[in-house]
This record gives sequence, structure tokens and C-alpha cells, in this order.
Amino acid sequence: MTLFVFLDESAEYTYHAKSTKYLVYTGVVTAIPTLFTLELATLRYQLHAQGESIECFHAAPDKQTVRDEVFKIITSSTDFTIHSMIVRKNRVNPSLYKYGIYSIAYRTLLKYLVGSGRVQKVRIIVDTPPDKDQEGVIKNTLRAEADEVMSTQGVQYSIDHHKSSSHALLQVADYCAWAIQKKWQSGDMRSYDLIKGRITNEYDIFANSDYDYY
Repeated sequence: MTLFVFLDESAEYTYHAKSTKYLVYTGVVTAIPTLFTLELATLRYQLHAQGESIECFHAAPDKQTVRDEVFKIITSSTDFTIHSMIVRKNRVNPSLYKYGIYSIAYRTLLKYLVGSGRVQKVRIIVDTPPDKDQEGVIKNTLRAEADEVMSTQGVQYSIDHHKSSSHALLQVADYCAWAIQKKWQSGDMRSYDLIKGRITNEYDIFANSDYDYY
């Protein structure tokens, strides 16, 4: 079986008491990589005809009316699962600031993806961040963790770094990560409740740690 994994994150890489409390890494997994492609394109052109010029859907800046329509599309299918790793920022060792936490988050996520033993091939597609330093860390870290987790189990994989506008499911991953972040950060369950039935893993990496760095 070949799985396609679309990775995105909802994250702010500042570490202090007044920053956001959580980093959220999310993968949307499916055997149908074209899922939602037509539906999101149709919605985008409908909105364009109404005067809303949207290059691609991005949950944080999108209007709530737009989010409502996107979530309607997301909840129209069950042909995907959501895997999310939650990182409590105040429990991240300072030696892992700024992007050092990537290794732990992605290693854990990839282990969940291949844990069933039925996966033979994994095609990973990652949203490209605007920060070049961050992009370099993601590329190197994800490749190293995939080699360790997947290659050792005989799982064939590839990793591509694309802009979110190039894949409907990267935009869906962004929306899912945002919804999960809203739940953890502020207890806002509105969007989370819409997708929770598709969440297979929602793992709080440092839940068992009792040491806070700030």
C-alpha cells in the first residue's frame, strides 16, 4: 500500500511565557492524493466570482465565512486520517531552540505512520516555509528521521517540499493543524469538533514530563 502524507504545522518558534503555548505538527494521510482538489478549486473560483481573490486557502488569515466553506468540504469525505504531534513549548529543552524540536516531532509522527506494518511506500509532501533557514532544517531533519524510521523497516519513501498552493491536501493539513492548535491553545473546539472523527493520533509528546523550563 502506498500512502501520501501531507505535512504542515501551526507553530510560533518563540519560547517565553508570553508566547503561544504549543507547537502543532500535523499530517493528513490518504491513499487518494487528489482528494478535495476539485472541490477546493471550485470553491476558490466561486469566491473569486464574488470578489474574493484567494490564491490558496490558509486558515489563520482566511475569513470565518471562508473557513466554514472549507471545513464543509473537509468533512465531506472519510478517505483520510489526521495525525498530530503536540509539543508543549515550556517543556522544550533550550538546547532545542529554535527548530531543534523538529527531530523529536517528526520522528514520533513517522513512527505512528508506519506502526501498522502494512505500509510499503510513503510519499511525503511538506509545505515550504517562507524562512530559508527553517526550510533547510526541515529538509535535513525530515530526511534523517525518515531514514531512521522508515528505511530500517523496509518502507520506501520520498520527500518533496512544495508550496501549499500546489496541493489541496497541503491546504487541508494547514486547516487541520490550525483547528487542533485552537483547541490546545485556547480551548476553542468549534473547528476541532468538525474534524475530530478523522483524527487517528493526537499525541502530547511531553505530557509525562514534569519539568517546565519557564
